[in-house]
Amino acid sequence: MLSLLLTIFLIWLFFKLGIGLIKIFGFLLVAGLIFVFCAYLLIPFLALVAIGGLVFAAIR
Repeated sequence: MLSLLLTIFLIWLFFKLGIGLIKIFGFLLVAGLIFVFCAYLLIPFLALVAIGGLVFAAIR
């Protein structure tokens, strides 16, 4: 419920500031693409680096 209220407030604020609906949807699209990039590419890579560092520290 709180997230719904926050979303409504942000949309109202964007309209008050004069930011159009196309810019809002564009921002949401870009934020979604960044999230997908981080979730599916960056986090597994960082996990592999962390596991490699732990293995290296254990062997050394």
